[in-house]
Amino acid sequence: MLMPTNSRKAKLESVLRQEIAICVQQELKDPRLGFVTILRVLLSDDFHEAKAYYTVLGDQKQRRLAEQALNHARGYIQRQYADVVKTRLLPQLSFVYDDAEFKRQTMSDLIRHARESDTDGGANPTPATLEKPPGAPELPPPKTTTTP
Repeated sequence: MLMPTNSRKAKLESVLRQEIAICVQQELKDPRLGFVTILRVLLSDDFHEAKAYYTVLGDQKQRRLAEQALNHARGYIQRQYADVVKTRLLPQLSFVYDDAEFKRQTMSDLIRHARESDTDGGANPTPATLEKPPGAPELPPPKTTTTP
């Protein structure tokens, strides 16, 4: 069985992302959607499954509502991109919430809080050292290998 080339897969993922995003933003009139952004689409190696990663502006309730609306409209969205996709079988669409932005924001907040709680407000960060903390066990020296 022939496996698709990476460039073909990447092109199809890009086309799917564009088609799904246009459909969600311009054609769906479901008020539960709110501000949904389709970030990327990943295809399985056999082109049978397409996962559309999305994010939602709002709180947990808005996220649940958007998830319900997207899953409800999944069949309609698949029919919309059916003419554009030139594969033997139409990739089955599923939606996955992408929480990477939430994780980035949380990490940024943690760093900001750590800097603010520093005695100098984070103005003079000190680099990490390789010194052994008091009470830490002694580690053996690294082994060296010689090549003949």
